[in-house]
Amino acid sequence: MLMSWSVVLYATHTNWRDHVTKLDADLKKKTQEYAELQTQKNALESAFKSEIDNQVRLNVALKERIDLLVQENRDAQDTLVGLKTQLDDQIAVVGRVSEETQQLRSRLEKANESLLAAQYDWVTMSTELVRKMDEAHSLAIQVVNYQSVGAQLAKDYRDAVDVLRSLGITTADMALLASQPPAGIRGTVTEVRPGGVVEISIGQDSGIVKGHQLDIVRHREGRSSYIGKIEITNVVADRAVARVMPEFRKGVVQRDDEVTYIDVNEVVAH
Repeated sequence: MLMSWSVVLYATHTNWRDHVTKLDADLKKKTQEYAELQTQKNALESAFKSEIDNQVRLNVALKERIDLLVQENRDAQDTLVGLKTQLDDQIAVVGRVSEETQQLRSRLEKANESLLAAQYDWVTMSTELVRKMDEAHSLAIQVVNYQSVGAQLAKDYRDAVDVLRSLGITTADMALLASQPPAGIRGTVTEVRPGGVVEISIGQDSGIVKGHQLDIVRHREGRSSYIGKIEITNVVADRAVARVMPEFRKGVVQRDDEVTYIDVNEVVAH
């Protein structure tokens, strides 16, 4: 029995030894595996930390990029506002230019109308000029004719003087006839000058000569007033200059007063 127990104890001791040996081997293996796992863990932690650092750096860079993009967006919005303002200004300028263009177009149309009217007036004036030139040419011919008639009248006058002389009429009688203006002559005072000088609307064509004395009569409100007498001092074809004779003055001579010849002998006879 004791031997049995010894055998069992030896066997049991042997088993426990093998078990301890196996456990020690397993422990070493597990220790080695743990060390390897710890090394892997440290490597993973280092890699993770490095990845985290990279992500942090990337986040910082991304945030900076985002901030930059936000600032660029703000700048772009400010630029857009400025461009919109410029666009509004350009639109306003275009509107003003369009309005000015319309005004210029209207002025151009009016200028064209004025040009057409001026061209029409030019044609009319050219036609009138031709007509006036024709009239001037005709008047020039009349002047030549009048000169010829004047020369003939001068000759007739000399012939008449010779006839009067042959009839015994003296030079004094002829001078008296020449000093009397034509009967029924009518004119007006056209200008009153200083020093008692007046201009009248009749001249040589009406038979007026230097030295003729004419009467001034004023017609106002149905009444006629005798103003005085004038003496012709200078005469041309259609007007004459005269002096107011103080000895016959009954009033102040004015423009539009009538110029006539009052034959005293005829008045007395009536």
